[in-house]
Amino acid sequence: MSDDIQLNNIQSALDAGAGLSAMKAAELGNLNNSFPYVLLPEGYRYEGKEDILPAPLRKRGGTTLNDAASFIAVVNDQKGEATRLYSTISPPTFTAVFNDVAAQPGWRDHTAKYNAPLSPEWKTWVAASGRPQSQADFAQFIETNLPDIAEPVGATVLEVARTLEAKKKVNFASSLRLSDGSTQFTYEEDVQGSAQKGQLKVPEVFVLAIPVFENGDLWKVEAQLRYRIADGGKLTIWYELVRPHKVIEAGVKELRTTIATETGLPILVGTPS
Repeated sequence: MSDDIQLNNIQSALDAGAGLSAMKAAELGNLNNSFPYVLLPEGYRYEGKEDILPAPLRKRGGTTLNDAASFIAVVNDQKGEATRLYSTISPPTFTAVFNDVAAQPGWRDHTAKYNAPLSPEWKTWVAASGRPQSQADFAQFIETNLPDIAEPVGATVLEVARTLEAKKKVNFASSLRLSDGSTQFTYEEDVQGSAQKGQLKVPEVFVLAIPVFENGDLWKVEAQLRYRIADGGKLTIWYELVRPHKVIEAGVKELRTTIATETGLPILVGTPS
């Protein structure tokens, strides 16, 4: 067969395919659930027409969940032989890929994610950690967030906060660490023209009980009191959380155990490519 005849045959086939584009896509049929398509006349471009089917030929898309229980529910509903679970600690994430690489290559485009958002309580205490404050500001912060403090008891901490606020115009002279782990401040106050000395006892360590993740369990976090007495007797006070990153790490590891147990799937440390 000559080259000219071969070229004519190819052109005839392309012309015939282009002619199909004049038909309604629904009239092309869907033989054996094959992917419907049309050939468009501009350069005989191929265009898939899966959107004309009653339902997609395969599952795809992503879902984002806001708590572990919802993530577990979706994984259990969609999991199969090709499902893989991935997790990272920084940032805290969990990803399910339902069509991952298994016995056969997978498209890896059907997913669910749980990004373990941090709770408002955790964000509040982390944001203020290590930030020096005036007596009044520190007292207000403690009183506002008093429900988060597990130790010492709330009444003790509230009394300290209110005393700090009431004594904001006194001059602090010294501090002393007591055997019970608290700090005793000595201050001088002008009462009706005469200087009177007083003492204020403040816990050096207090313990928070707050959720690390939204809708999550409570975790205990230690906070250590820090202070500075400036020249002139003004007291600056703040706290520092003790190794908060380790609390997040422990929280993620506990979630991994829960999710692996509830779904029956192992969790791989890392992210899908």
